[in-house]
Amino acid sequence: MEKLEHCQVQASRKRQKKFQWVRVAVQLLFLGILFGGMYKIVKPAFVILLPLAFIAGNYFCGWICPFGTVQELFGKIGSMVCKKKFQMPFYLQKYLQYSRYVLALIVASHIVNTFLDLSKINAYKTFMHGITGTFGQATAVFIMGGFLLAALFVERPFCNYCCPEGIKYGLASFTRFFTIKRNVDTCVQCKRCDNICPMNINISTNKNVRNAQCINCFKCIEACPMADTLSYGKANPLKK
Repeated sequence: MEKLEHCQVQASRKRQKKFQWVRVAVQLLFLGILFGGMYKIVKPAFVILLPLAFIAGNYFCGWICPFGTVQELFGKIGSMVCKKKFQMPFYLQKYLQYSRYVLALIVASHIVNTFLDLSKINAYKTFMHGITGTFGQATAVFIMGGFLLAALFVERPFCNYCCPEGIKYGLASFTRFFTIKRNVDTCVQCKRCDNICPMNINISTNKNVRNAQCINCFKCIEACPMADTLSYGKANPLKK
């Protein structure tokens, strides 16, 4: 019986590892499209991603966003240097995760634009403009570089706390019918899913992961040591 369970776990891990390679390939493809100067050509097709988020969650941030991909690459480099990265405690994360909404409101309201145009120091936009040859002000470049440096020690810092681009996809994903599900009967509370999540979501306490921070990277499913305990599938959108 134990041998059968072990085989099931190994088979599940192999499937998830292959799936992660597919995600990485998609990320690198869109990063190559950006560096190749074709991003503006394919960008109109992204209009499908928002309605998709209402049904299946946020795929833009975890699969397509070039700045998110570069943060992940810096994160992998950081993992070679330091074995244990800094992870925001959950009791602080549940409040700090709203910082990107506050920043978006400030930019939208133009309250501080008299003193500082915050729309020009958006690290995501600075990165995108920089690749296309139109780097903005020095402050913007400095801030973008700061986030990439921070990504060596913290998973996706800009995505977690400052990105206004991910807000619309995150909020839309609250209604999704397909999400990450946890089987409470087979879960052993090892917390591996919590520790591996780049968006610092407390997965081990949810039956259905319905969080605006979730970017559908599925690293939690890959890390789970129990076969079919974490899965991606249809779930009731009214249940948390």
